[in-house]
Amino acid sequence: MELGWSEKKTRRIRNLAGIKIPTASKKHKYRRNKPEIDAPVNALRPYAVFKNLDRPQDGMDYSGMVNAEAWVQDFSFLKFSGCFLYLAVVLDIKTRQAVGWRLGTNHSSELTYTALLDALSKHNQPAILHSDQGSEYLSYKHQLLCDKLEIQLSCSDKSSPWQNGFMERWFNTFKTELGSITRFKDLAEVHEAIALQIHYYNTKRIHLSLKTTPANYAKQLYLSKHNVSGQAVA
Repeated sequence: MELGWSEKKTRRIRNLAGIKIPTASKKHKYRRNKPEIDAPVNALRPYAVFKNLDRPQDGMDYSGMVNAEAWVQDFSFLKFSGCFLYLAVVLDIKTRQAVGWRLGTNHSSELTYTALLDALSKHNQPAILHSDQGSEYLSYKHQLLCDKLEIQLSCSDKSSPWQNGFMERWFNTFKTELGSITRFKDLAEVHEAIALQIHYYNTKRIHLSLKTTPANYAKQLYLSKHNVSGQAVA
């Protein structure tokens, strides 16, 4: 897009250069604890359009969800030095920015809670906070914080990962572009690489749906909302 190439031309040049496209890592099954609170209803469902209600995972139109003023959250694993690391991320689905994250050695509610706190420390709270039904998100501290900030908690139905499709897609892209972390010598290098990759995703990488970077898109929304110029904000 930046170079003005068509997909066909880009693919041909890529193949001539011998560039390999990495594939996503295999799924990892997590041992979950019992949730502390009941799972709330899916508050994003009214914003989705289903082409086939009998098979909601097929042909689901997510486009309306971007207007829900929602953040979505999830975590995924990274295998390093024979152990699993867990990366919890909070994503603004309007701007596609990763607004908060934390890396830890276990997938507890404390990990996901600190990722949420990281997001709230830098951005205004959303109207909806969506996740799956993992115990990592259905905790008393999540509920108390969201009640205090008037954020509506929302959960996908069980065994319905497509209902958190923005987050699923983000992790797939992120982990593929990060590549294998076995090339790093210690945890400090892994943490730095993740921070740099998230920064790259937010500020340098063009998002095809946005036609620009998530950070630049967020800036454009801010300028439009407040009816000011980029020079005035700068």
